Amino acid sequence: MNCRLTFLPVGNADSIILCANDNLTILIDIGNAGLLNKWLQQQQIKAIERIYISHAHGDHCPSLVNLVQFIKSWLKQGKIKEICLPYNMFLKAKQNLLNRRNQISPDKALERIETALNQLDDWDKKNIVNFLPMAKGSKENYGEYLKIFVLHPRQLFIESHLAQTNTKLNELSLVLKVSYGDFTALLLADLEGDGLRECLEICPSEELKANIVKIPHHGAYPRNGEDLQSLLETIDPELAILSVGSTNNYGHVMPQLFSLLLNLKTDNSKKLKDFLCTEVTRTCTYSNQEIAAMNRSGLKEKKLCAGEITILANISGEWNIRTETIHNNIIAQLDYPACQGKLELI
Repeated sequence: MNCRLTFLPVGNADSIILCANDNLTILIDIGNAGLLNKWLQQQQIKAIERIYISHAHGDHCPSLVNLVQFIKSWLKQGKIKEICLPYNMFLKAKQNLLNRRNQISPDKALERIETALNQLDDWDKKNIVNFLPMAKGSKENYGEYLKIFVLHPRQLFIESHLAQTNTKLNELSLVLKVSYGDFTALLLADLEGDGLRECLEICPSEELKANIVKIPHHGAYPRNGEDLQSLLETIDPELAILSVGSTNNYGHVMPQLFSLLLNLKTDNSKKLKDFLCTEVTRTCTYSNQEIAAMNRSGLKEKKLCAGEITILANISGEWNIRTETIHNNIIAQLDYPACQGKLELI
């Protein structure tokens, strides 16, 4: 018996699928609804137990209207039991609708938003799809071995944060711990800033330990990089996965992030043996001098590195990895492959 954790190559975004117990499917983020839907159809999956959406940024969650379209399309071919919406997504959309309605005459955009809000409410009322809140302490058991814990954020942290700002949603990223027997994966979404510091401060060290970690924010490097270093040292994973995009215009993957991972990989006191990227980025393709002339622009087109990454784990804690590409062949073509320690460090 095993569980399967799959990271789709969706660019600078997240789409993660957890399959276990033969017929259980859980989604974490919808960074590319079209690619995700195609994958689910190819796998002949008809029922989704739960969808966790880590936060309300477009690389993790479609717009409200597009999310409703995704759900509606899926319900024609299968079922969705539960969805954990991002904090205040429904409330904020409702408030924006009311404010705009008071200021201007209704237009097609307002009609689509109102229809989407009504559709969500209707599904919830009729128990077709249930919408659930999530905060630290939430825990779900799926059978004897599979458990999913929410490690961040606390409810009071959420309310305090939202009282001060409606931006910096990455700091509210849902941090999920997936446990399957003795195997553990920690999914950090886009955690950064105060959220990163909070998670490090309030989570006991043993709670953070994991075999696999999904590196936050697609290869960005936060201003409080020392907190990210401390968090990764505490997690002490065997493998780190980066969901990154070749064509991103953010300068990802940042060399500082790769440098941190390389230091952990070469530290004999740490367990990290490898790190993998879903797509090739400029950091492994060009020299520092070439990158400096590019500003923040990425590659001209998408190029898979590991591509789709699948972890197969059993309850004993043993796991193995399967990549879409022949990864060694891909990195052999790169001038500065970070995972081989050949990137130019700043």
